[in-house]
Order: sequence, then structure tokens, then C-alpha cells
Amino acid sequence: MSTSLARAWGSPRRVVLGILLAFGSLLSLSSSAAAQQTPTTAAAGPAASPGGQGPRFPFVGPSAAPPDSEGGARDTSSLPPGRTARCRWDLRGVWESRGRQTDPTANNYSGTLNVRQYGNYLIVERSSDSLTYYGVCSGDRVELDAYNGDQFVGAYTGTVSANGRRAEGTWVLYSPDYRAGYETLSATATPTTR
Repeated sequence: MSTSLARAWGSPRRVVLGILLAFGSLLSLSSSAAAQQTPTTAAAGPAASPGGQGPRFPFVGPSAAPPDSEGGARDTSSLPPGRTARCRWDLRGVWESRGRQTDPTANNYSGTLNVRQYGNYLIVERSSDSLTYYGVCSGDRVELDAYNGDQFVGAYTGTVSANGRRAEGTWVLYSPDYRAGYETLSATATPTTR
């Protein structure tokens, strides 16, 4: 052992004790970190995508009944969990979409969406593919989970503007292959404010 360590700690026995304490602390930290890692298990509800992502709103989806009656948000409409604002707009009807897929390859697209609204909850069907979106509207914000049948496959997040006649958002699909992009939606009929 180094004489400088022995002088600093007073004796070789204290140096050995210090090294053992340091080694024990490291072992304790590594086992503590391993204990804090939670195992990943499948949650009840819609199947998660192969990418390991899951729905943000498991209480709405293909196998759940709409949580409110059809129509725009009313004072009696239930608020989605974690939300403090009612949807400001009646978003029901047909919307045109124009967007750009940005990943993995770029391409432009357009399509038509049919929006059904149940208070603060939305169900959106896209005519160009087999996707249906389920989610919430809170204030001017729209958050949707994408499904292909009963399989969760992605998410959409956007903001409504222009007196409820326009929405801009981003989307990601995890299955069958990863894709991402952004789009602008334009209402073909005039939604009303709450």
C-alpha cells in the first residue's frame, strides 16, 4: 500500500476499510437502480403497437362506447381526465386534409376526414386509409390516438384556429412501419363556438 494513503488515513487497516466501504456503496447503488426499473407488461385494453408505444386515451377507442352524447361540448359535458378546459368548438363534419409525410421519406398527400364529436371527445375517420382516430379536444387542442381496427398504431396532436375552421397538427404512425408528418385540416362546413 502507498505510504501516502496510510499517512492520510492513519493506518493500512483504515485504507482497506475505506476501499471496502466504497466497493459496498457501489454494489448497493447498482442493486438499488436495478430494483427501481419497472418491468414492462402489457396493459389491459387495446393492443400496443410493435414499437412499444401505447394509447394516451385507453378510456376511448374502438371497443369503448363514446363517453358523452353526440354534439359539441356543453356545460354538462364530462371533462377528459387531466384536462381542465372544455373543447371550444363544434368540430363535427367533413374536413379536408393537406399534409406532408416527413419520415422516412417525404411526400405530399391530401384526403378527407369525417369528424364525429361527443362533447369533449372525438372520433375521426380518414377516407383514404383504414385508420380511425379516437381522442379528446380541450380548449383549442386536439389529441388523438390512431387505430387500424382494434390495433393502436399512432398518434395525432394539433391546434384548432381560425374560428374553428382550421387545425394544424403533427402525427406519427408506429405500425406497420414508422412514419411521421404534419398536416393542415380545413373544415368544409362552419363549426360553431361553444
